Amino acid sequence: MRKYKNLASPYTIRNITFRNRIVTTPTGMTYPDEYSGVPDFKTVLFYEKKARGGAAGITYGETPVNNVDAIRRPNVDLIRPDFSRMILPNKDWIKFTDAIKRHGAVPSIQLAHAGLFAEPFFNQEQGTPIGPVSFVKENGTAVKAMDEEDMKRIANDFAESAFCAKSAGFQEVMIQCCHGWLLAQFLSPVWNTRTDEYGGSIENRAKFPLQVLKAVREKIGDDVVIEIRISGDEHQPNGWSVEDCIAFCKMVDGIVDIIQISSGDYHNSEHYCMTSTLMPHFINVPYAKLLKNAGVKTAICAVGANDDPAEMERLIADGTLDFVAIGRGTLADSDLPRKILQNKEDEVRPCIRCNDCMAGLYDGFYQCNINPTAGQEAYLLNTPAVEEKKKVLVVGGGPGGMQAAITASDRGHQVILVDNQEKLGGTLRFTDYDAHKQDLKKYTDYLVRQTLKRDIKVRLNTTASRALLEELQPQSIIVAAGATPRVPNIEGIEQAYHATAAYYQPEKMGDKIILIGGGLIGCELALHLAEFGKHITILEITNELAQDANMLHRPTLFEYMDQKKDQIQSIIGANTERILENGVIYKDKNNAEHFVEADTVLYAVGSAANSGIVEKLREWEEWETFMAIGDCTGASIVKKAVHGGYFAAIDII
Repeated sequence: MRKYKNLASPYTIRNITFRNRIVTTPTGMTYPDEYSGVPDFKTVLFYEKKARGGAAGITYGETPVNNVDAIRRPNVDLIRPDFSRMILPNKDWIKFTDAIKRHGAVPSIQLAHAGLFAEPFFNQEQGTPIGPVSFVKENGTAVKAMDEEDMKRIANDFAESAFCAKSAGFQEVMIQCCHGWLLAQFLSPVWNTRTDEYGGSIENRAKFPLQVLKAVREKIGDDVVIEIRISGDEHQPNGWSVEDCIAFCKMVDGIVDIIQISSGDYHNSEHYCMTSTLMPHFINVPYAKLLKNAGVKTAICAVGANDDPAEMERLIADGTLDFVAIGRGTLADSDLPRKILQNKEDEVRPCIRCNDCMAGLYDGFYQCNINPTAGQEAYLLNTPAVEEKKKVLVVGGGPGGMQAAITASDRGHQVILVDNQEKLGGTLRFTDYDAHKQDLKKYTDYLVRQTLKRDIKVRLNTTASRALLEELQPQSIIVAAGATPRVPNIEGIEQAYHATAAYYQPEKMGDKIILIGGGLIGCELALHLAEFGKHITILEITNELAQDANMLHRPTLFEYMDQKKDQIQSIIGANTERILENGVIYKDKNNAEHFVEADTVLYAVGSAANSGIVEKLREWEEWETFMAIGDCTGASIVKKAVHGGYFAAIDII
């Protein structure tokens, strides 16, 4: 019996039927041709996999409406022809829309203009950025205040882009009206300080965005769905508010067909745009409820860490939402919609909301930490078939070891997994105790379930040794033995505990705690301890906390730490000299000594690879293939272990 019948129900708009209520958000992972700016083969495969995964709508992200003044970064695609360079992208986009349609999904494309955040370097002819008002950006780039001719031109750019999208087979266009893009800049009283008829009241600030939406509708007619993405709240002082949102959404009734509710602003409150693991799930649903209660008639969709199928079903059933939008969740598992609608929600690989995927857009390495196949669809077409089923020994039951065992088993090999602990999970076992790490705990539990459901022989409390190799006679060995916490060379360190003691030995924790090491682990641990009423002082030797946190998680982390500022103190530039029975002596950057009182001292100063076991096992000469993965090759992050485990198993043929 279907558990989520409302979530599975179809929804028809303008004779276009969405097969269920789960749609994907406009994510990146695009690989445009460097000359033409159209999606390449890898991009098509990436999005096609999502369509095959069961989502009702697939939205292609961040497509600039021109290449003169709309582009903010490299590696974006264009939908309109460029006659000056004889680029006619229509046929390439048709390949994309056909790939979506053949799996029963509705293809959509997000049209956007970066406005004042565009950069001349990425636009042809070094076009000057435009926005509601003129000013000079911090990097020295001048921004031109738009006049009515500019507004007319940009409205036409949106309309022409939408028409090109329709011609290429897109059944929906999404107009970006949030997160600090051009239309959001006009809507926001923070960015729009004009004193003419386009500034001031919400009615005035909405004039240009309405001009754009009306131009798009007039150009594409009545047989294409228009969706807008709007922030319920910018989370900025005196910024765009939920009251503004309600007023604007009433104005667009009858023009647009779907309103997707997000929140935040990429440039000042971006951590609300892509919530981190510290923040609530279903974060934007309250705005959707307010829109419905205010009488907005347009179909409502909400994005924002929507992960619980039962809650999604309830929100559709009670009319709060008409659609549920999922972005990172379908990056972690492109089959998420299909699995949910087939009552297989336990099979969904859950997103851990680390935000390394979105942060990767800015460092050029956009991947999912826990899904090694995302963005690798073209590469995996060349995955070699298994020529001979092998006996595979995996050493280590952490995330990398479990992923290696799962993948090797799925490829038909006989797999034995050994671990010297009493439970699977490796370093992720701490998530059983940390309330802020429930997303990561769900993923750890998922890996354990997937390991135990397969024909994998798991031997716990077992140390890998030469004798074990002689007993098992494996043909292939994958070592995922992890790392060991570094012990700092500090006088009196024997009186301190490693940070994990806070989870596994809570009885050792006093009320006043000093934490040596203010990296990501230290800062997150301080939050955990504060939840139990502890008072923590972080001593960080560098001049910055959480340097190893990505640019999207870091602001959230600091915001939550600030909420606990009565309990969490931090001292940067602090070089710990001695640990005493009642506290710690450290030197500041001026070499002056200070004493901080404490009942308990913890340290989190990195890890050292367990490379010794790798070399010992490698000495056994009967193996055919031998691979070391994850932290035992150098301490790193979950991605290194999981991706390493997956591709190591793929290479056993």
